[in-house]
Amino acid sequence: MVEVFRCGLLCCFLLFCSVQSAASKTKTWTVLGHVVTMEGDPIEEVAVRLEIDSRAKGDRSMETDFQGNFETDIRLESGLRIKGTLIASKKGYLEGRETVELGVGDECSPVEIVLRKPEEDSSRITMEMLLAGLTLSLKADALKKLNEESARDELVRGCNELVEEGNYLAALALLGKSAEGAPGCIECRLLYTLALLSTGGWSSVMREIEQIGDSERPEPPIVMGSLQAWRGRPKEAAGSYMRALEADPEQALALQELGRAAVQQKNWEAADQYLSRSLRAGAGDAARLLRVPVLLELGDVQEAAREMDLYVEGREIRKLPQDGRVLYYTVQNRLALMTQGQVKSVVEQSMEELIETLPDLRGLVPTADQSLLEEILKKTGEAVDAFLRTMPNTASLERVQQELVGKDGKVKESLRHEFYYLVFSASKPGMGLREYRSTLDGQDVVMAPALRKGLMLTSGFTSASSVFHPDNWSGADFRYLGRQTVDGLETHVVAFAQKPETAKLVTRFVTDDGAAQILTHGIAWIDVNDSHVIRLNTFLLNPVPRVRLQKQTTEIRFQQVEFDAGSLKFWLPQEVRIMVDWRGRVLRNQHSYSDFKLFNVESKEERKPPSVPEPALSLSEPDDGGIDPTVVP
Repeated sequence: MVEVFRCGLLCCFLLFCSVQSAASKTKTWTVLGHVVTMEGDPIEEVAVRLEIDSRAKGDRSMETDFQGNFETDIRLESGLRIKGTLIASKKGYLEGRETVELGVGDECSPVEIVLRKPEEDSSRITMEMLLAGLTLSLKADALKKLNEESARDELVRGCNELVEEGNYLAALALLGKSAEGAPGCIECRLLYTLALLSTGGWSSVMREIEQIGDSERPEPPIVMGSLQAWRGRPKEAAGSYMRALEADPEQALALQELGRAAVQQKNWEAADQYLSRSLRAGAGDAARLLRVPVLLELGDVQEAAREMDLYVEGREIRKLPQDGRVLYYTVQNRLALMTQGQVKSVVEQSMEELIETLPDLRGLVPTADQSLLEEILKKTGEAVDAFLRTMPNTASLERVQQELVGKDGKVKESLRHEFYYLVFSASKPGMGLREYRSTLDGQDVVMAPALRKGLMLTSGFTSASSVFHPDNWSGADFRYLGRQTVDGLETHVVAFAQKPETAKLVTRFVTDDGAAQILTHGIAWIDVNDSHVIRLNTFLLNPVPRVRLQKQTTEIRFQQVEFDAGSLKFWLPQEVRIMVDWRGRVLRNQHSYSDFKLFNVESKEERKPPSVPEPALSLSEPDDGGIDPTVVP
């Protein structure tokens, strides 16, 4: 009996040891990390999949929480080392991939996966631009270090998949083999790093660059600069590009991106210097498209036209990319403006001439001292910028009196209308207000009877003070005229005149005879206390005989409108008077605005605006089948 007991006890002990031994041969690894945007913001509800050897046991699918975090446990046999790939995907983003290695060390480090949106920000370097700018020189130097024909062929095919075909996963596999087969080839490893970046492996790229260390090549700091630029860190990016120039002072892509950084800082002279150097170093179309607007900002329209001709180089304009096409027409329009004659602007006229010809200036206390102008422009620019950024969606009742005046000065045709006038706030930073009009019964304005009686319909007054926005200062000359009391308010009076070589707020006048560009000059009355424009008069600076446009004047009176029991206050148009001398006819409009209300853009009662900009001025001949002329901002 005792022997049986001992035997049973021994069996239990051996079984226990066997279980212990089996347990000691496995280890649980926690795979965790987070998913973020290029700017570092967490992304929730991202599907994360772990592709790994089938010998690993555990859940392979995860989803990020509201903080962008994910986590799962994987069991491996002790001593087993396995590489895996984390793949993150979400609608609206490009796929992100990062590698993980299990079986090394005591635990798995957290992994950051960066997702970027498919639409590239045109103000930053694109992935395609980065790959094309670095791959060629790296490939040439790498081929010098590879002796075997098969290895050389593999690298060439990988570079082709990366740049020409855009097959990033195939490039990753081929260039990964090249780097692994030639551990002493830094260029091979850098090409593999670019392939990692193209597949969304930001963290892996950072790790690779750290391991490469100081290679004395310009590519690593350029890659780092691009990552910093994508993360919205322009100063850090510029520092990285400068380090690239230390390795190669004529590296075209680094020079181009330093030019781009200077553009973002509005340092036009520095931008032109870097972009000119980049083009001499062999940069391509991207650098030209960056330099042309810089030259326009500097007022060098002829050089901008020369660069644009080099960019076009025999291609059909209609087949150019949209950015290039828009820029081409911008340059052509600027050239046309410079060839047109101009009247003597209010900036150039003497004080005596101004007071004599402009009755609204009676009561002005004039001054020749311009020392206050810079501070007035600064404060007014800040007020205009704040208005454009914070203006909510508003609706008002608009009453319009339209008149056609004969050569004898008598009114030949007259109509009165009431409209709903809607102003939509900027949908994105940097975008202006959108103004839209509909009839009270819901018809689009093109159905209004006025457009079939040879009259005009005008709009675009809410953002008329944009000429004082800091972004538009370079497009006009300004002159301080003095102080004047207007409607009981003490005001600064400032004259301005747009410059054909740098003006941005150029208006396009379209008729059945063709199109022409319009510049304006005018007078603004600015409240000395809060720097808001309370009255604005503008005049046509460049009469256009080709479309028979001789005069155009606009007089806008603004009023302070309160919303939400006074918690929101904005200066909005109260009364507008327009006069146009076109084709020998004088057309006059008077607009008045009242009953201002806030409205929600999601409201069912709100009509969506058209997808094209609302014209500032629309004119029409009587119904003769011709094309309605319009003035488009």
